[in-house]
Amino acid sequence: MHFLFSLLVNAVLVLMAAYITPGIKIKSFGTALWISFLIAILDPTLGWLLTGILHLATLGVFWLLGIGFILRFIAYVIVIRIIEALVSGFKTGGFGDALAFAIVLAVLGTLVHHLMAPGGMVYPNELPVVVLGSYYW
Repeated sequence: MHFLFSLLVNAVLVLMAAYITPGIKIKSFGTALWISFLIAILDPTLGWLLTGILHLATLGVFWLLGIGFILRFIAYVIVIRIIEALVSGFKTGGFGDALAFAIVLAVLGTLVHHLMAPGGMVYPNELPVVVLGSYYW
């Protein structure tokens, strides 16, 4: 039940982020729900693998400098671009639009998570919250 509620909330956030971000087109709420589901599945699996590969490729420099979240966002953008290829009603204008979409989605997800978290507490290891990882909720 919790997963379904998270998917519904995240589908609304996906629609809001698409409305805010120029260059992102989502056909319907059903498409947003499908995008939410794919992000919930692909981000913790494929996104984690991509982040690890990017850390290895940069020899961990971003991690050592404390800016590893940049590589996490790049992996998240790659996941979004893969989802664009899988879902017919979802279009991005390119890597830059997908990056802006990921940032808006992360900010909206962080705000909603903060509002819905018990006691309003958001723990440091959960920031930046990439929306749709129901493992964050």
